[in-house]
Amino acid sequence: MITKRTLAAALLASLALPGLALADGDAPNFGNCAPTGEAGSISLTTVEPDTLIVATVLPNPGWWNGTSPEETKDGFEYCLAAEVAHRAGLKHLKLMNLAWDQFIGGAATGYDIAMASASATDKRREVFDFSQNYFAANLGVATKAGADVTAANLKDKRIGVLQGNLGADWVINTLKPNAEVGQYQGQPEMIAALMADQVDAIMTDTTLLLTATSGTNGALEVVGQFETNWGVNVITPKGSANTPAVDAAVGAMNADGTLAKLSAAYLTPLFGKDPNAIPVWPLN
Repeated sequence: MITKRTLAAALLASLALPGLALADGDAPNFGNCAPTGEAGSISLTTVEPDTLIVATVLPNPGWWNGTSPEETKDGFEYCLAAEVAHRAGLKHLKLMNLAWDQFIGGAATGYDIAMASASATDKRREVFDFSQNYFAANLGVATKAGADVTAANLKDKRIGVLQGNLGADWVINTLKPNAEVGQYQGQPEMIAALMADQVDAIMTDTTLLLTATSGTNGALEVVGQFETNWGVNVITPKGSANTPAVDAAVGAMNADGTLAKLSAAYLTPLFGKDPNAIPVWPLN
């Protein structure tokens, strides 16, 4: 005989999907974050009741402090998502961890919002909706310390990028280096390629590079950046009714100082230096 207890256990087991961190209990569960906005100031229709499911790409130190959904409890984007959930009157946050190509390809389903330090582009707007910017972004260049990589000779160097990243498109189609561009699935692979001399430089968002290189004890450094006027945005599924509310929440967080506080708490300590102090290189 199948009892109610057996059915309940089966249901809980079916919910324990790989890549999802489950929040238990009725108390608000936002990891180490302490949302400060007005609860219920926006309204969201979510995939699961009382829960905001957030798709992302781990690891991403500073933005998401953890290598799996289960151990990730804070970070700039994590706590931004917690703020969105709190302001929507929700109590729980779940993470859906995807590979970058899954994340940016538009085929993933079952989430409410998505964040992975990604920027809106015309091509991406064909498959997603986006909020206003919650962070400004330039395109940085990182090398081994003391490497002979400059604005003048960058095009002749072997460059590594993140596959499918906005920076990858810029490097290939705007910078147009003379050597084939190496494309990597994630930041750890891209950093490892630079450390192993498989490439001479790597390029992605300046702040991401500062975060990624700050733990190398000076072995790697961010030597320059290109102005792009890009921003970083919250992603919602194409046509989502939640997009206006999410956009409004991001705008409110910018106006009330929440974004600045999150940046100071989670990003600035990891950068090692002010992103504005990185030299801006001309496009030769």
